[in-house]
Amino acid sequence: MKSSTRIIIISAALILSIAFISFRTLNFATAEATPEYTYSWTKAICNETQCQDYQIFCNEGKLVRQSPITGAVISIPNNWEDPRNETMRNRVCNID
Repeated sequence: MKSSTRIIIISAALILSIAFISFRTLNFATAEATPEYTYSWTKAICNETQCQDYQIFCNEGKLVRQSPITGAVISIPNNWEDPRNETMRNRVCNID
């Protein structure tokens, strides 16, 4: 074979290899880009002495994780009653 023919065949093989590797890498990157949650919101979670705001992360109505929001804590008095109804206090990921 002539050297120019070899160079063309090697170049074509190299280009095809790079294209294949690029496609596989792009495919993996797209698959990993799927978010772990579909929506998030904030919620105050209270106990007898304080309320802490959390960011709630949900996917298809199920809790993925909850993270406390730094500095979003208040102390509550002993006789304080949560004005939210029980449904709202217990709500996590349902969107009703």
